[in-house]
Amino acid sequence: MNMSINKKKFWLSDIDEILASFFLALIVLLSGYGVVMRYFLNTPSAWVEEICVVFFIWFTFLASSALCKNNELIRIDYLLTKVPAKVANFFDGVIQPLIMIFCLTFMIYLGFKLLPMTKMRFTPALQFSYMYIYAIIPISALFMLYYELRKIVYYFKMNKGA
Repeated sequence: MNMSINKKKFWLSDIDEILASFFLALIVLLSGYGVVMRYFLNTPSAWVEEICVVFFIWFTFLASSALCKNNELIRIDYLLTKVPAKVANFFDGVIQPLIMIFCLTFMIYLGFKLLPMTKMRFTPALQFSYMYIYAIIPISALFMLYYELRKIVYYFKMNKGA
């Protein structure tokens, strides 16, 4: 489903891609710093690995959100190739986003339920609460939920006259 035709851009639409790119750049820079400190200056920094893991978690969930927006998540299209085009279009436009919404609802619910449990757990080197690390789970799910709802609205707008 190509949604790039005449779509209005919401100002938050690219925030996940921007943040994911930012975290990836920070991972590369901090990893390089860690290598230089450990192997060339022989003074390893414990916080570098910890921060890179946190940034990698945030990068992964934000990148998943961006992939969801661009309809690039991995899926198996075998069924869609075996059914008529109208059925495949309906499945791609309505059923698949509804399944995603169901899954994302659990991700949001359980993500928010996880946060209080991780509030009193801290990372070893920086004493950073795990609550802030795992907060990306419901945040990215909210982004994905927005994108899936937008796909359903787009599908019905495009098929209004059909």
